Parts: sequence; structure tokens; C-alpha cells
Amino acid sequence: MKSKSIGSFFVVLTLVAGLIAIAPSAFADHMKVDVSIAKGASTAGCEETKSCFAPDEAIVDVGGEVTWTNTDTAAHTATSGNPTDGPDGTFDSSLFGPGKTFSHKFDEAGTFNYFCMVHPWMTGVVTVQSAEAGHDETPTEEKMTTVNAMSSDGSVKVKIESTIPTASKEMSIDVTFTDAGGTAIPHINYDITAMQDGAKVLSESGMHEHTGEGKHVTDALKSDSPVDVQVTILGIGLPDEEAKWTGPKGDVVSLQVVPEFGTIAALVLAISIVSIIAVTAKTRVIPKL
Repeated sequence: MKSKSIGSFFVVLTLVAGLIAIAPSAFADHMKVDVSIAKGASTAGCEETKSCFAPDEAIVDVGGEVTWTNTDTAAHTATSGNPTDGPDGTFDSSLFGPGKTFSHKFDEAGTFNYFCMVHPWMTGVVTVQSAEAGHDETPTEEKMTTVNAMSSDGSVKVKIESTIPTASKEMSIDVTFTDAGGTAIPHINYDITAMQDGAKVLSESGMHEHTGEGKHVTDALKSDSPVDVQVTILGIGLPDEEAKWTGPKGDVVSLQVVPEFGTIAALVLAISIVSIIAVTAKTRVIPKL
């Protein structure tokens, strides 16, 4: 009986360790932040919804790095400063085209405004915080979650990496298309919609991604409820050669982004399991796992 109790003890400890490992840390560092330049940002109007850069405010720790990805069809810059006073010399991407990236590492705390020199209505800000600054108040836009699904024929894997659904916040959705072996699928065409509590928060049609990766941003969410995402695969091929498109055309892939499983909940569960172990040790009753 004693050996069985010890065996059960280690089994339960393994489960506890696993649960704590998968629970997101409330004190996660912000060492890498991705910012996308939105499609259509080269035309004035995105500044009204602060969506030219997504997110328009990036928060990173000292020593952290921000990477800008151009998902637009026009070339842009990410240049520190502002349209009125011009560049301030802190960083400058120079002109980089569609599908290209620019990264900058921030070694000092502070607030760094930036803009696109070609399209001055495009502005954003990077806030660099010291390592000890309030990680227990981590903005939800920095917490990411990932869900995956396959097309009905198993030829296309759809991965969505998104921010956690949070009331009054927009949710960024990065979608990646790969084959069964994990290789990115170029020139994929698709529609994408997102629903929360029966209301549509995202609807974009006729998307074409020549690298197999797309970035989207929802409307501000009304609650913390799960968000249901539907991706309709239209086909694989060049936009002006629809008759030659291949792949699972018209296939609808459904995914759901749910609120995170909190660290506190994991700890409460762990404490409960440890209590069971204590009772088991005293009573020598082996619980069925």
C-alpha cells in the first residue's frame, strides 16, 4: 500500500507540474513585439481608427526588439520622430517594400514616437519600460494564443496566432497557411470572418497572401467571450489567374480563440491536488486518477 501511495504521489506531482507549465505567466517579459503595417495604410483614413500600424502602441522592455512587417502593397518607412518636426535620429528603417520587415532593439526606457516619411498620416509609438516595471499589469495585447485546424482534405493547415479576447480592445489575428509538412503555402486566397457573442467583429474578403501569412485586426470587442474565426480557402494561385487555382477551393475552416486559463486558476487547482495527496497519505486511500 505504501509503494502505491508513493507512486500515486509522483503521478499527481507530474500532473501539477504540467498544469503550472501550461498556465501563462502573469509576469511574462516583453522582449519581442511585432507590429504590422496594415493593408491600405498608404491611403489616408487609417489614422482615424489608429490602425495604420497594428498595434499603434507597442510596449517592450529595455533590451527588447520591435519588428515591423509591411503587409501593405506600397513601400513604407518606420522612422522615429513625428510628421511636424521630422526624424529625430533614434531609428529609421528607410524605405521597405511589401512583405519586408525592419527590426530595432531598444536599449533605453522612454516613449518613442514614429511615423512613415512617405505617408505622414501613419503614426505610432513604442513605449520602452524598465524590466521591473509592473509586469503584473501586462497589457493584454502582448499575451498571445495559438489555435490550429486543417482543411477537410488535410492538405492545408491553418494556424491562427492572436491576442487574448478582451473587452474594449481590438484583437489582432495572424493567420498562417502551411501544407501538412509545415511548409508555407504561397499565393493563397481566402476570406476571413470573426464573430463574438453573435456579432461580426471582422469581415475581409478576397485576401491574397504571396507568402502564406496574413495579418488582421478586429473591431473593438464588446466582452471577454470567445471569438469564433472562420477562414474560407478560395484557392491557391495568382489573383488574376483564378481559373488555374488549385487546392481545397471553398473549404471553410473554423477555429475558436478563448480567454486564457489564468495562472491563479492553475495554482488553485494545484493546491487542491496537493490537499488530496495529504489526505491520501493519512488515510492510505488511493484515489483513482
